[in-house]
This record gives sequence, structure tokens and C-alpha cells, in this order.
Amino acid sequence: MAHIPHLYFPQPWGTDLALSPGQKNHLARVLRRADGSEVSYTDGAGAVGTGTLQTDVVVRGSECEVSRPHPTRRLAVAPLRSKDRNRMIVEKCAELGVEELIWLHSRFGQAPPPSSARTRSWAIGALEQSRGAWLMQISGPQEIGSLPGQLLIAEQTGAACFPEGLDTYTILIGPEGGFAADELPAGVPRISFSDRTLRTDTAAILAAGLVLK
Repeated sequence: MAHIPHLYFPQPWGTDLALSPGQKNHLARVLRRADGSEVSYTDGAGAVGTGTLQTDVVVRGSECEVSRPHPTRRLAVAPLRSKDRNRMIVEKCAELGVEELIWLHSRFGQAPPPSSARTRSWAIGALEQSRGAWLMQISGPQEIGSLPGQLLIAEQTGAACFPEGLDTYTILIGPEGGFAADELPAGVPRISFSDRTLRTDTAAILAAGLVLK
């Protein structure tokens, strides 16, 4: 069966959905789709549908609403100097269905986060590739003290399991130099994803996969 392209169209939707120049180029030159081809689409906020390519638009077809599959689970990650490694964090977390990625400001952080336009583009590409219905939100940088919800700190020496009865939380993934001793709030649970020392991007992707399955 041929691959059915999945496209992101933010609301509001008209009678037809106008293709962007980038979408038209990708469909025609990369995927080689012609008029009459079937595509699926989403608004990134739970609405999904199946339609048909017609010149510069997608003709809307049957549509439905998809609820979020998980409670609110966020990742707060210290950005890295490498654009490619930051992109890997964004794309893989978005593919795995993380609801929100927060760039974390920490004392030993290496660099400011990528631009919001760039990270949004990466997240949209991952949404389309993974055929998702919900676009991952990206915010920050934020201080640890301003992070929402119950905090959990990813730490090699932490507990091997999550606290019981906890559905909504924010997992902190620190910089590769670690957190400063006085930087973390007292009493915040530590959790471990591996007995190995992981790079920041590896820890973020592993955390996303483990908590969202």
C-alpha cells in the first residue's frame, strides 16, 4: 500500500485547505503525488481528516476528533550547543507524543535554546512524519522555580520507578555538567532511567519513550 502523506493545517479551516509552497514541493517532487491522491491532515489540536489533492489545495473529506492519549506529561530539558542535537530532542519527543517541551534555564547550561520558529518547524515535521493529531508545544527558557506541576528530576542515582499515583508531572533533564548543588528545590523526587550516565539528548528521548508508552 502506498504511503499516504499526513499534513498539518492550523485552524481555522476553510472549505478547502490551501497547500503551502513547501507542502506542494514535497508532495510533487519528493512523494510524487498527483491530483486525486489521498492525503490525511490535522490541525495539531486533535482534529484529523482524510482528503484529496486538487491542484493547490486539499479537498476536505471525513473528519473526527482524537483525544490526547496521556495525562499531562512535560519534559524540561537544558538546551545544548549543537543545533543537530537540539533538533533530535525536539523531533523525537514530538514523534513520541510529548505534550510540551520546555527549554530549561540552568546555571551550568551550555547555550540558549534554538529560535521558536525553528523548533516549531521541527515539531511540525515530526507531527507529519509520525501521523500525529497533537502538535507538541515548545516554550522557555524557564527557571526551575517557574516550572508547572509536580517536578521529577532525572538522575542516575534516583529511584528506578515513578512515585505511585502520579499522572501529571514535569521531568527535568539537566545540562551535561549537572545541576548546581543549590539549584534544585528540596524534596523533589529523583528518578533513574538507566544505570549509565546519559547525554542530555539521550536522556530526554529515553524519558519520552518510557513515560509515554
